[in-house]
Amino acid sequence: MKTDRITRTIAFFLIVLSLALPAFADEGLTLKYALSQALERNPLMAEARLGVDASEEGISSSQGKHWPKLSLNLDYNQRQDPVPYIPAQSTTIPARFSDEYASLGLLLALPLYQGGQTVANVKLSTVRRDLQQLSLAQSRNELIANTINSYNKLLQLQNLKAASDATLKALETQLTNSRLLFDVGRIARVDLLKVEVQLANERQRALSFDEAIATTGATLRFLMGDNPSPGGGQLRLADSLSMPKEATAAEIGAVKPWSSRPEYQVAMLGVKESELSRTITFGKFLPTVNAVAGYSDQFGFTPSHSETIWYFGLQATVPLFERSLYADFRRDTILQEKSAARQRVVEQQLRLDLTVADAALRESANRIISARQAIEQAHESFRIEQEKYGAGAGTMSDMLLAQSADMTAEANLSQAIYDYNAAQVAWRRANGTLEEYLK
Repeated sequence: MKTDRITRTIAFFLIVLSLALPAFADEGLTLKYALSQALERNPLMAEARLGVDASEEGISSSQGKHWPKLSLNLDYNQRQDPVPYIPAQSTTIPARFSDEYASLGLLLALPLYQGGQTVANVKLSTVRRDLQQLSLAQSRNELIANTINSYNKLLQLQNLKAASDATLKALETQLTNSRLLFDVGRIARVDLLKVEVQLANERQRALSFDEAIATTGATLRFLMGDNPSPGGGQLRLADSLSMPKEATAAEIGAVKPWSSRPEYQVAMLGVKESELSRTITFGKFLPTVNAVAGYSDQFGFTPSHSETIWYFGLQATVPLFERSLYADFRRDTILQEKSAARQRVVEQQLRLDLTVADAALRESANRIISARQAIEQAHESFRIEQEKYGAGAGTMSDMLLAQSADMTAEANLSQAIYDYNAAQVAWRRANGTLEEYLK
């Protein structure tokens, strides 16, 4: 009895689960989930994060050049003639000769002055780390914008495909009725041909939508870090293409100035990077001073002898002439001027982006208003032409033209809504508020 009760409980649970699974499967992909997947799994983000990690190690490497260097030196030689591998120390302590000798020792070197190159290298590594972090921010913004636009484009295409399918169904029904009317002599053959041509055109239009949906879906999969190759099936989207809410007063007040954009920060750091590179090159013209100390065991084999020595001292190197350094210094000077010019270009470009994004937002909003008015007129015109044709007062050409105008109005409204969404993405990107889409 107890076994039967357990069996019935399991069966009931499986039935409930089987009924619940389709509901979860039909929920579809939301924009917020697509964005989270893109930021987590897209290989471009992983590449940018690894660039930041590598630059952190670059800072540690540059800082390590301040520290002493300790090395183990091994040396073995065999010569044709004996040589004094240990020099004479006095008239009573002669040199040691051997044709086969070796040495084993430790060498400690401490950099005291490098013409400012070591300090500048640490600063340069820090700047390059900051550049990698800004590159990560740029990649993140670009990924968010591309994912939103691809998601909305796929929504638009699916809506247009649904409208095209409905039009195809209506035209097929219209073609069937027209053939019946043609068979009884109610319409001319030219009217039947017009319906057939309209149906053929709409079928080609539907095929173009299928291709665009497949391509856009693959793009969205790629942005989300999935395999974009064919065979993944059509993405089922949960959201709808609609007018996004306008930015609130608080959001507008939180808009960041264009000077805080990653692109401008990159240009500023580019100037600093070129200055530090020039400083490092200039440091190569200056003397370098190192403190050295060593401990060494020296061995001779024929005849056998060993001796231990230690030493310490200072090494100074003064560069007198190196032709390539002058060319390197002039190159770095030119690159510094180039980075300054680049900063001015980026500044003007960001100002232009703000102006264009604001204008596009207003223009696309006005287009939506016009498109909605046009679609109401197109619906009404198509309805009237259908009634006129059904009553025998209209012509096939007028009805098909009204139907085509109705489809065009649908497409124009859909495009206007998509353009408004894209314009708002561009506006938020220009103002540094793309993160609002993740909330």
